[in-house]
Amino acid sequence: GLEQYRHMKKFKFVLFLAIFWTIIPAQVFGQEYVTVTASCGDGIYSLIRKSGPEPTPSIVAKFKALNEGILKGRDVLQIGRSYRVPSTAKVYPIFGKAYQNVSTTSERLKGHVYYIIAGHGGPDPGTIGKFEGLQLPEDEIAYDTSLRLARNLIQESATVYVIVRDDNDGIRDVEQFDIDTDEYYLGGGKIVRSQSQRLRDRTEIVNRLYRENKSWAKSQQMMSLHVDAYGGNFEPQIDVHFKAASKGGYALSRVLRDTMAAKYAEFQPNRVYKGGIDDSANYYVLNNSRPVAVLVELGNIRHSGDQYRLVKPGNRQAIADWLRDGLISAAGGKSL
Repeated sequence: GLEQYRHMKKFKFVLFLAIFWTIIPAQVFGQEYVTVTASCGDGIYSLIRKSGPEPTPSIVAKFKALNEGILKGRDVLQIGRSYRVPSTAKVYPIFGKAYQNVSTTSERLKGHVYYIIAGHGGPDPGTIGKFEGLQLPEDEIAYDTSLRLARNLIQESATVYVIVRDDNDGIRDVEQFDIDTDEYYLGGGKIVRSQSQRLRDRTEIVNRLYRENKSWAKSQQMMSLHVDAYGGNFEPQIDVHFKAASKGGYALSRVLRDTMAAKYAEFQPNRVYKGGIDDSANYYVLNNSRPVAVLVELGNIRHSGDQYRLVKPGNRQAIADWLRDGLISAAGGKSL
């Protein structure tokens, strides 16, 4: 696993052969990466430095996250092995061609770290709703909304880790989602069928990164996005609501809920916002995540009103925008 940066061994570098690299775009957590082949004498610091960015604590932590499956807890590089090195490019292919170009609009979230987890994924699509002949797989709705939120946060200069990933499903302005099983974890890990193991795996990834980033981050939050499956085919309708298992999670949930209520009052004054907070939620990721953790339920996948809202890409974007605004408020910035 990843070790804390302050315990990282310093390497003595000797003369090395020239570095050869090819740029392979793949957004990870608010950074592009390049693929670099390690030469004789290369260590993590030199490999990063010669590929562009300075090896700051955050960049080193990202390097380790990108190459977790190769490093396997060691800080020694293998000559001739290719590694993913974060760069400062502003193209993020994980968001898809239409959304991959991202410009920073403010520094309101600079120094704040967010771990975004779309629920389910891989062999588990979650609950599959049906709406006017359309399939509504929970994991795809949650993933699309998660990417929109991640992109929003990057625009605010946040450090963002997208934990559940799919290289060929970016942000999609569609109402019909195909079900696939090719999602994977940050670092290349496989999403397994066992639910208990999946929960442990994603929580462990977050906690490792939390330890790496603790020395420099202003704050760290984990957001897990899902779509609830209450009742039968029609009842009850629910608004975006939140679940927490700690004082910090409840405090963050209150800010997010209040932001949602204010947005509903502004844009839908004739509709009362009914989103609430469950502060006694007994969920593994909430109980065991080191960062402040909140589970976001985007609606009821079995209610026709929520289904209509969730199939519309503009509505998914609005939810992501309002969650961003809530996170800006929680970080001490001015809400949009």
